[in-house]
Amino acid sequence: MNFNHLEEVEETYFQHFNRALNLSFNLLIMAFVCFAHTLFPFLFTSFVSKKIKEINSSLDLLIKKEI
Repeated sequence: MNFNHLEEVEETYFQHFNRALNLSFNLLIMAFVCFAHTLFPFLFTSFVSKKIKEINSSLDLLIKKEI
């Protein structure tokens, strides 16, 4: 367990809470969209892959900020 995580990412509790909650909601929406795409492959053909790339880019920026 890393009790210094907030210090390491240079965020307050509420900043981290907001970012983590936002990411959780995005992942939840993406899960529902993936399920809909499973049933109807012609729907949402690129939504999830685009969102994954966006999330990856934002996480890469955070990692670079930490280094």
